[in-house]
Amino acid sequence: MASIPVIPVELTDDIAQDKSLVIQLMAESSKAYLTDITQFFQDVITHEQEMETDVLTDIALPHAKSGAVKTPFIVIGRYLKGVVWNNDNKVKLVIMIGAPQHANQEHLTIIAKLASNLANDEFVQDLLNCNTQLLADKIRGLYE
Repeated sequence: MASIPVIPVELTDDIAQDKSLVIQLMAESSKAYLTDITQFFQDVITHEQEMETDVLTDIALPHAKSGAVKTPFIVIGRYLKGVVWNNDNKVKLVIMIGAPQHANQEHLTIIAKLASNLANDEFVQDLLNCNTQLLADKIRGLYE
């Protein structure tokens, strides 16, 4: 698998109060890999409405296959106070994945590799305890 760009974002108090603001910031931070930020944002929000993505303790994995994505990417952010995601669940780590609409199974491979590592409690604690840049480096290291 080719190297996947991993973009770190800082989640601040004003942004982290609303899931859609977090997704918007992450989409805007991915503009180098997108043809249309608004379309990608809408595709992620639509997927969020169809399927909850906070399936792991403390972690949300919003993602979408989208015609607005030029190349696969990952955006990461952490907010230790917790971002209310679904059903008042607060997540501390948000990892968003973008994949081109016509990607074969590449986005599923990205998610599967990430999910298998996130099943390791020590790995998750390590991610939660490092700064945002180091967090991005650790996620990037999974795909190199």
